[in-house]
Amino acid sequence: MIREQRLNKIKQFLEKNNFIQISDIKEMFNVTEMTIRRDLQFLENEGVLEKIHGGAKRKKEITDRELSHIEKSSLFIEEKKYIAKIASSLINTNDTVYIGAGTTNEFIYDYLDINFAKVITNSLQVFEKFKNDDKFEVILVGGKYRERTGAFVGSFTIDTIKKIRVKKAFIGVNGVYGDAVYNYNDEEGDIQSMMLDNSYEKYILCDHSKIDKEDFYSFYRLSRFNALITDTKLDKSLIDKYSDYTKIINYNEGFKEDK
Repeated sequence: MIREQRLNKIKQFLEKNNFIQISDIKEMFNVTEMTIRRDLQFLENEGVLEKIHGGAKRKKEITDRELSHIEKSSLFIEEKKYIAKIASSLINTNDTVYIGAGTTNEFIYDYLDINFAKVITNSLQVFEKFKNDDKFEVILVGGKYRERTGAFVGSFTIDTIKKIRVKKAFIGVNGVYGDAVYNYNDEEGDIQSMMLDNSYEKYILCDHSKIDKEDFYSFYRLSRFNALITDTKLDKSLIDKYSDYTKIINYNEGFKEDK
C-alpha cells in the first residue's frame, strides 16, 4: 500500500475512533514501526493528529476567538462565491426566504436571476446588498447590533423572528462537527435556530474549512437540514461522513462556474 493510501486510512480511522494505537496501524498495514512513526509525524505536522504515548489522538480544531466581519471577508472568496451561486439557484420567483448573517450569504444577491422574492434578514450587510433593488421586498429585522458580525440579535430580534414563516432559510456557520452545527455567539445561534424552526427548507452555507470543526455554541442538528452547500475542495472522506446526516451539495446539476 502506498503512503498516501496509508495516511488516508489513518485519518479515516481517527475520524471514527478519535484515537489510534501503533499496534492498530501495524495490524492494518504490516509496516515497520519506523514507517508508522514517520507517518504519524507527517500527519501531526499537517495538524491532523497529536502524537501521544503508544499512538496518536485526533486533533479537533476549536475556534479560540471570533473573527471579525472584515477578517472573514478576506478568506476563501472564490469558494464563497461558488457556494452562493449554488444557493441562489435554489431560490425561485415569489419565494419568501431568510438569509442569515455571513460573508458567504452576502454573495447570494450577486447571482440571483428571478423576478421577485421577499427577503428577510437580520444582517446589515445582506440588507445593504438588496435594499435598492425593486425586484425584492427586503425586511431587516432589527435589535441589538453586533458590530463584529453585522447581525442584529437580542429580545427585540427574537420577538419579530418568532412570528415569521419562510419557505427557505440559508444560514452560515462557524463549524460543523458530527450531527451539530456551531457558531461563536449564543445570541446569534438562538436567532438562527428559531428561524430554522420557522422554515420549510433549511440550508447551511459553509466552505470546506469549517467542516469537521467545532466552535463555542452548538445551536442546531445537522440532520434537520435539507442540505449542506459547500465547495469542491471538501475531502471525499468528509463528504461520505457527513452524507450520513444530510445531503451534501458541492456541485448542483446544471450549475457551471464562470470561466
